[in-house]
Amino acid sequence: MEEQLKALEVAMQLERDGQAFYRKAAARTGSAHGRETFLSLADDEAQHLRILERQCNYVTSNQCFARLPEIGEPQSNWDEPLFPKDPALLNKAVRSDAGDADALLFAIQAENKSFELYRKMARETQDDAGRSMFRWLASVERGHFERLMLNYESVLRSGVWAD
Repeated sequence: MEEQLKALEVAMQLERDGQAFYRKAAARTGSAHGRETFLSLADDEAQHLRILERQCNYVTSNQCFARLPEIGEPQSNWDEPLFPKDPALLNKAVRSDAGDADALLFAIQAENKSFELYRKMARETQDDAGRSMFRWLASVERGHFERLMLNYESVLRSGVWAD
C-alpha cells in the first residue's frame, strides 16, 4: 500500500497546485467569462482534492481503496510537477502582463500532463476501486483540457472567450 499512498500524495499535490494556479489566473484575467471558467476549474480541483484526501485516509486505515459512489464512471477515455512549485515560476507562467492566451496555454499543458499521470496511475494500480478513481480523474482532466482548448482557440481567433 506504500505505492498507493505515494500515488495519492502526488495526486493531492497536483490538485492543490492546480487550484492555486486557477485562482491566480482568475484574478489576473480581464474577462468575466475567463474568471468564471478559471474559478470553476479551481472548484473542480478542490473537489478532487477532497476525494483524494478521503481516499488517502481510507487506504491508510484499511490497506485498500474505497469505492466512492460520487465519482461514477469515467465519461471519456482516459514525475515532474504539473504546476510550478516555486512561486517565481508560477508568476512567470501567469505574469501580470501575460494575456489570457498565455494562461490558457499553460493550463492546457498542465491538464494534458495530469491526464497522462492519472492514466499511468490507473494502469499501475492493482486495486479495482483505486483504478476506477484514477480513470475517473483522468476523464475529468480530459474534460478540462477540452474546455480550455476551446477557449484558447476562441481567444486566439476572436479575442473573446468561448461560451
